[in-house]
Amino acid sequence: MKIKESSLSSFEIIEDLLSIVLFGSKAREDEDDFSDVDIFLLVEDIPQDRISEIIDIIKTRLPYNNIGISLYTLSSYKQLLREGSIFIWHLKLEGLIIYNKTNMDLFNKLAPFNKFNENYLLYKKLFINTKSSLQENGINEYDLSHLFFLCRNICLLTCFKLKNPTFGRMSVYEKLVEMVGFLPLSQENYIFLSKWRLNFTRASCFKLDFPTESKMLKILNDIEDLLSICKEIIENGVKFNEKIKEFEDVPKKFKRKQSYSI
Repeated sequence: MKIKESSLSSFEIIEDLLSIVLFGSKAREDEDDFSDVDIFLLVEDIPQDRISEIIDIIKTRLPYNNIGISLYTLSSYKQLLREGSIFIWHLKLEGLIIYNKTNMDLFNKLAPFNKFNENYLLYKKLFINTKSSLQENGINEYDLSHLFFLCRNICLLTCFKLKNPTFGRMSVYEKLVEMVGFLPLSQENYIFLSKWRLNFTRASCFKLDFPTESKMLKILNDIEDLLSICKEIIENGVKFNEKIKEFEDVPKKFKRKQSYSI
């Protein structure tokens, strides 16, 4: 759905608003029935009450339903530019600028993203914490949702390392499979976890049965192998479109030393 010229001109009169960017599945035109509409807002350094006012105004003027707002003040945004934030790279590579005040260069001085190891360690820690929660609390929707979150983001991070960035819910998995040639976590189980994530975060209505203990153990072991593969790629790097020979013997190279129990 296109933005009407009248709506575009109306953004000009919103004081403190600097930019509006459509990103995510709607911008890529690969949305499905479970997608929301991701909107990035950049505003001046203003108090929270004014921020809330601007969000309410924008939601009434954009021709979309189910809008999710990611708002940043100018000072925090400049810090992300200096850090080379992967989120800002997402906006640059896939976002569609709806409005820019005075034609500002939104991505001027965007540094390269280089926090691969730091991000990997965050996802590894999340996996360890989620596994501990499953052991303590049993199989539950919250932890299944978190497992998908970390799987999606470790795939995204590794695609970025391989200089083939993509950000979609399914495309990060499919692109990594295409480049590496395989992944230990099956597409069936990746989609299974994604449905738990959608149920938890967007109140989708998938009728799902909790996995059996044996299936849960298989998923955890496969995620452990996925993290190991992504860690090696992140640490060693592979040139874009070069065959990844290191992983041809994955069953031997990443043979797990132990299995997890719940």
